[in-house]
Amino acid sequence: MADLSDVENALVAVVAQVFYPNGTGQPSALGAPVRIYRGWPSKPELETDLRSGAVNVSVYALNRERSVTRFQNNWRLLSGPAEPTLTLTVLGNTVTVGGTVAVPQNAAVIVNGASGYSYALQETDTPTTIATALVSLINADNADAFSSGPVITVPGAVSLVGRAGTFGNSLRELKRQRRDIQIALWASTPSLRDQVAILLDPALAAMEFIALADGTAGRMVYVGSPHDDTVQKEILYRRNLIYSVEYGTTQSRNDAAIIVPVVNDFGGFSTISTTLVKTVVS
Repeated sequence: MADLSDVENALVAVVAQVFYPNGTGQPSALGAPVRIYRGWPSKPELETDLRSGAVNVSVYALNRERSVTRFQNNWRLLSGPAEPTLTLTVLGNTVTVGGTVAVPQNAAVIVNGASGYSYALQETDTPTTIATALVSLINADNADAFSSGPVITVPGAVSLVGRAGTFGNSLRELKRQRRDIQIALWASTPSLRDQVAILLDPALAAMEFIALADGTAGRMVYVGSPHDDTVQKEILYRRNLIYSVEYGTTQSRNDAAIIVPVVNDFGGFSTISTTLVKTVVS
């Protein structure tokens, strides 16, 4: 889910990319060290940094928030299932389990187009244990199936289908809010503070959306940029870049790919006769 902390962390990452485009192990684009973090700075640490010529950039959520919830909280697909790593190969009345075991993933065998048997893979599984588990499920219907290693045999089966399926991810938005975020620039001189702003402000202003950890995005809108010279006797000059970020609080779930579809086929209804329900597994 997207939380205020995710918004702040995303902004910290964006600021870091602006000042350290070649990585934090290389000199900053400013030419001076830049310390970037969430929250309000500690006064002793800030003083130490500024006296050493380093700049601080702090990302801090202001107590200005507005509810802008306006969407229905319907589930929507965020990412579809990946390709299965498991294989189930049918030859006559046998199914051979192969490939690579990975979770979460399901394996299924459909017998004679009428009965489907699905097994959720475990971390400790092998193709042989998967075959054993599927045979146990098949035999719960009084079949005479058996397995030898990863090979399942269903004597007398007219048709067999083997399938594997992974999981996708769905998401729904529970509420939406707009929060003002202050990116504070702390420097030891007015000129150094200006250099920081000249690098950072255009980069933030160019961002219409900021990607969040849950796969959604927050919309960024510029609010203002006040500066503060009241503590210049302490060799401290500050400028705030304030942006509002609109983002949703979300909930996610894993959805299994359907590998054993079950269709209930209802016949027509009249006052004379009623057609029974027919269940089809495909």
